[in-house]
Amino acid sequence: MTVTKRFKFELPALRVLENEHQYLSYLMEEWHGIVLGFERDAYSVEEGREALRELRKRIVEFIDPYKKHTEKEEEFLFPMLALYVGDEQGPVQVTEEEHEEIDAYIGHFLHHTLRGIEELTMQEMKDVVRDAGEAFEVITVHFIKEESVLFPMVNNVLRIEEQDRLYEQLYTSIL
Repeated sequence: MTVTKRFKFELPALRVLENEHQYLSYLMEEWHGIVLGFERDAYSVEEGREALRELRKRIVEFIDPYKKHTEKEEEFLFPMLALYVGDEQGPVQVTEEEHEEIDAYIGHFLHHTLRGIEELTMQEMKDVVRDAGEAFEVITVHFIKEESVLFPMVNNVLRIEEQDRLYEQLYTSIL
């Protein structure tokens, strides 16, 4: 039996972003299981090193589509929405700050796993994996906020011409 996730939004531009959220969440689930393994002490030291290498590989594969998604939001969605709700404070600013927070967690994880994995103790591996877990949590909540706060704003405040233009700008692949 195939389960199909339904879209929450009818607006084509928002469907593009919502679909990207679903795809990115799928990719995140692939690496979050490894994070949970570390949290549950499921690995020996050698298994942990192998799991850490796999986690790094999956996060590196995640970065490109994630960055393409956030760049589209920052280049097209946020400026258009900011015309109506501003960007000095409020949801646009908070969302942009969350992008920076996510980048910091992922960047910190990648920096500490660039080399020297063979020398890490189990505690050091767990410490660095914590950044990947934090990134997962922030991204998950971030997507929920966008879909429950920002997307309805777009739906309610943008004029039809702006909605159409936004769709044309967002309808590009993140792969």
